[in-house]
Amino acid sequence: MMRIFSRPQLFYVSPWLLAAATGLLVLIVVTFTLNNVQREKYLMKQALIQKADTIIRVVHSGARSSYFSDVRKGIWSTEPWNEYAQRVVDHVAEDPSIKFLAVVNESGTIEIHSNQAEIGGTLDFTLPEIPKGPQPKGPPVISHRIIEKSLEGRTFAAVRLFFPYLSLSRSMSQNRQGRMRRMHKSGGMMLPRRLEEKGRVEEHAGLHKKYFIVVGLDMSAFDDSLRRQKLQGLILSITMLLVGIGGWLSLSAVQGFRISQKTLSEMKAFTGLLVAKLPVGIIATDQQGRITTWNTAASEMTGIREEDASGKQPENILPDEFSVFFTKRDQDMEKIDNRQGREKEISVTLNTKLQNFLCHINAVQDDEMEYKGQVLLISNLTQLKALEKEMREHERLAAVGRMAAGVAHEVRNPLSSIKGLALLLKGKFETDSRESETAALLIQEVERMNRTVSELLSFARPASLELKEVSLKDLLDENIRLVSSDAQSGNVTIDLRAGSNLKSVLADRDRLNQVFINLLLNALQSMDKGGKLSVRAENSESGSSVIIHIRDTGCGIAPENMEQLFYPYFTTKDGGTGIGLAISQKIISDHGGSIKIDSVPDRGTSVTVEMPAYVELNGSSD
Repeated sequence: MMRIFSRPQLFYVSPWLLAAATGLLVLIVVTFTLNNVQREKYLMKQALIQKADTIIRVVHSGARSSYFSDVRKGIWSTEPWNEYAQRVVDHVAEDPSIKFLAVVNESGTIEIHSNQAEIGGTLDFTLPEIPKGPQPKGPPVISHRIIEKSLEGRTFAAVRLFFPYLSLSRSMSQNRQGRMRRMHKSGGMMLPRRLEEKGRVEEHAGLHKKYFIVVGLDMSAFDDSLRRQKLQGLILSITMLLVGIGGWLSLSAVQGFRISQKTLSEMKAFTGLLVAKLPVGIIATDQQGRITTWNTAASEMTGIREEDASGKQPENILPDEFSVFFTKRDQDMEKIDNRQGREKEISVTLNTKLQNFLCHINAVQDDEMEYKGQVLLISNLTQLKALEKEMREHERLAAVGRMAAGVAHEVRNPLSSIKGLALLLKGKFETDSRESETAALLIQEVERMNRTVSELLSFARPASLELKEVSLKDLLDENIRLVSSDAQSGNVTIDLRAGSNLKSVLADRDRLNQVFINLLLNALQSMDKGGKLSVRAENSESGSSVIIHIRDTGCGIAPENMEQLFYPYFTTKDGGTGIGLAISQKIISDHGGSIKIDSVPDRGTSVTVEMPAYVELNGSSD
């Protein structure tokens, strides 16, 4: 019971285990959120670097393209490179995401600035170190840093080397002669020598100076995106945490539901098993009066199978003695309540046997006192009544025995005196005289009375048994041989069946012979027109006893005589003494066994003798 109705296993989970699981979930969520934030920072930084690189390329290529555009148009401007770059910077700086755009020399002096008022000043910015030796191939490396100012907010500053005339000078130096030649041949304009010399000087000067281009990008959009990402991460973390908690609660609910279902199933199985195995018959009906419950005991008592009774009305399947207990559904509840708890003993003939039952009817109601059906409880009192009857018989027989012992004791002494006087008288008369015959008859009657008295004493006094191991199979064989001549003369066939593993009994062999010969003779005498006598000997199911069945096909015993079979001097046979069955019952009882008789008039009688099996001292059965 404790196993079936135990608490759900969920209640036994350690709180430390739950705390560890929750902590692990929080750690996973926090790690996931931080990873997303770091990934967002990295992506935004790469995007800002890419944007700064694009702006730098635009300034660089824009200034050079502007200069070459003037050259192609025949405008030989003497403006230095920074004038072209300044125009491009002014144009590019119109982008609202650009806070400032400047070109500074290696000492930090501003050469070009999106705010021209800053030109000539010093940029409040730490420039990266200029790499020594030859420049590596490929685009220059962009370095960056974040400038934080309380009023202006954060600024993403990207710095890269700027070569204003290096590429331009190389292009001019490589193609100068070819262009001049093409211009002379094609009749185009030639570059004045003064400008050409000036360009060489400026180019020479540009080759010895290092410039940096600095792009300041507004990080407000980046910060807003980062804040949104953090907020989303927080929301996602809370959501995941809630989902985890919800999932845990859902699993707990599902587990609890499964445990409840399992407990309910076990309770139903336990209740079904309990109802099925109870020795009390249970018959229950529903609101419509149909039978819904019919246990094994009810089937054994009524002889009706459950499948034959289920779903039917009690009056259609049960004997009237049982069905009268059930109330019709259309009757009012007041009558049902009045019948509740009604108990009555009834006697019913089932399978040709009269049996006694105690019936108790109850109305079934739910918590709201709504009628749900009825339950009939049936207890079989047949064995209890038989035991009560047997106890009364034993008490009566004990009283009769005590009385018989006293009477026999008082009668035997006078009988001895009468017998002595009869012998004395017989000796005084001649042998063939009438007086001698009278004396002989007196002696004979006295001896008959003495035998009767001896039988009374043997019935009343405790028997003195000489107990030995007795093989019932051999004993029955011997007894049947003794009565076989009577069976043949009465046209009766005897069939003996005894198992090869039939156990022995501890008994007085002579007394058992007296019992079984008496039973066999009674059976033969009941079949005056012939018949069949069956003798079966077998071990009981538990193996603790041996059972002998003696069945005949004779005239049977009238029901009114069944209760008096074992009474001393009760007999229905002409010339019978009526002491044989009483003595047989006493002998079997003295051996710790029992004897029962069932009979149906004109169909025969069955005698069942059960005796304890012989058990050796070492505990093994023979």
